[in-house]
Amino acid sequence: MRAKEGKPERKGERGSVLVLSTIGMLAFLLIAGLAIDVSHFYTAKAELQNAADASALAGASQLNSSAGGIKQAVSEATKVLNKYDFKQNVSIPSSAVSFSSNLNGTYVDQASAEANPTTIRFVKVTIPPKPVNVFFAAFVIGGSKNIGATATAGMSVGLTMNKFNAALAFIEADAAPLQKNQTYTLSAKSWNSNAPNSYRVLEGGSGDLLLTGNIHVYDYPVASYRAQQLADTDACRLTRIGFNARFGDYSPHPGGNTTNAPPDTITRENITYSQYRDLQGSGAIDRADGMDNRRIIFLPVAKSSAYNTSTRNMTSNKLGAFFIKKKVSSPACTIEVEYIGERLAVPVGEYRPGQVQASELAIPVLYK
Repeated sequence: MRAKEGKPERKGERGSVLVLSTIGMLAFLLIAGLAIDVSHFYTAKAELQNAADASALAGASQLNSSAGGIKQAVSEATKVLNKYDFKQNVSIPSSAVSFSSNLNGTYVDQASAEANPTTIRFVKVTIPPKPVNVFFAAFVIGGSKNIGATATAGMSVGLTMNKFNAALAFIEADAAPLQKNQTYTLSAKSWNSNAPNSYRVLEGGSGDLLLTGNIHVYDYPVASYRAQQLADTDACRLTRIGFNARFGDYSPHPGGNTTNAPPDTITRENITYSQYRDLQGSGAIDRADGMDNRRIIFLPVAKSSAYNTSTRNMTSNKLGAFFIKKKVSSPACTIEVEYIGERLAVPVGEYRPGQVQASELAIPVLYK
């Protein structure tokens, strides 16, 4: 039987449309699957980068120009990830952490950095490429793609503002300025004495700065300070409150507590700053309710000739970093500190152009 005129046969064309539709659908699904996989790669990359950034900043926050600081930097960089919920199961070995004196310089391993720590200013964390599964486009781009991340953090320039201090000033001898790594025994002196190797309790712009132990402290550095009009016994009492709290001793001020004035995590006395940093690097803890680095303080230093015994004003020549070696006893009331004399990374601070800059203070900064 012949087909009716004007109605050609289309059965073959219907088959072609079905094939084209199937191919088009597969192509669409492939494109959609590829888009989902690519999005997954970006998410994985972002997580890995966040992990590397957090690790590098944690490491840089511990740099302090000492071998102990290098150890602590590695410890913090490799454990910081436990604080986050990374879906990529990120782990950072100590071998992934390297150090350099210059941002774009040669980076060396932990052992090399510990051998020459005084110039180390930057930490690089490298998360080696790890396989990330491909879900939909595996037959096109493979079953997985390797993704890694790198981050570099380091010390900032010297700060002009810092909030991690105690409300004291040290008076040094004109002819014998403080020397780094040296221990000094400083005595409390009345406001009308400019005797060297001593300390004064400071006034603030809006009143007396009495909370020498509190973690919420004062805006340093500036060039000029004023001492409170206190007898040496009163200066001693306030200093014992502030310093001894850092060792967990609240007897000078029974109202003190670990919330407002926490102790250090390491409270053993008569150790050097280097020993202290080595203890931190090895994970030693004396007080689980303590805060790291509470025994490190930053104080203005003035020469004895720069302290006016009539006005109680003094001009500081630097803001120095010190390590408290032991509690302040009574009635002698001397404080024993080691002058660190190197740039340290502190938790809080900023740089304001045109203001007095403290070369011994920095904050950790993520550079790249």
